[in-house]
Amino acid sequence: MITYNKKNAINNIFSNMHFSNKILAFILFKVLLSVMLSTKADNTTILIATGEYPPWTSHKIKKNGFVNHVISEAFMRKGYKVYYIYLPWARSYTDTENGKYAALSYWACTEKVQPTFYCSDYMHKEAYVFFHEKTFPFPTWETLSDLTGLRIGATRSYTYTKEFWDAYESGSLNIVINNDDNINFNMLVQSRLDTIVVSTITGLMILNKRFPPKVIQNITFNSRPLVENTAHLLFPKKNKSSLDLLKIFNTGLTEIKQDGIYDKYMDDLIMGGY
Repeated sequence: MITYNKKNAINNIFSNMHFSNKILAFILFKVLLSVMLSTKADNTTILIATGEYPPWTSHKIKKNGFVNHVISEAFMRKGYKVYYIYLPWARSYTDTENGKYAALSYWACTEKVQPTFYCSDYMHKEAYVFFHEKTFPFPTWETLSDLTGLRIGATRSYTYTKEFWDAYESGSLNIVINNDDNINFNMLVQSRLDTIVVSTITGLMILNKRFPPKVIQNITFNSRPLVENTAHLLFPKKNKSSLDLLKIFNTGLTEIKQDGIYDKYMDDLIMGGY
């Protein structure tokens, strides 16, 4: 049997060369080795599109936020390195849907996304509630029609619910769309909006970081959520590698949930660690 040994083969090549040729061959070998290592790195490097939504995802906070910390750790368990590309939410969605990025962090697994994306196992649950000033007579509501007449702040490209966006499109509710939650809170405390829709943890974090105690003491939220969503990593069906990456990620996510790392990250989130 003839066996191939790369080290012996390289030594044989060098031993049959003149000194000047050996130098040239050594340089070529280093270049080839660099290319090989680069290719290997690319095969285990993942680009994920995301946007600004602290404390869940943000380039300005620890580990890119809670959700991205979970994603990075889950992939790292399986030998992958993740890099995040921060974009406006609408663009992050369309670019990933078109296959430009390996995945989108993060989204609710709604009927809208399912035709073009594979949804991962859920990473966490979050409730979207109506924040308002304590002095504002927020109605006891059962359906969105009970909120007719209110000036409602919402954020562009967030999922919320189909019924909510239908009310915006039809004009049956007075919904004011802004680019981020910070703008909505600014308008709320200036009494330019009656209420805003924000996830509970995000809303409390923004209040504590951006506003003085006197303002915070005057803000509350309605106990009835607009919706409770589960958060998922979305993989574009357009990319051939998506199903494999989906399985790899779900395996890593299960591991960190089972060994307590996920719970540690969640504790850090609740304590304001992101």
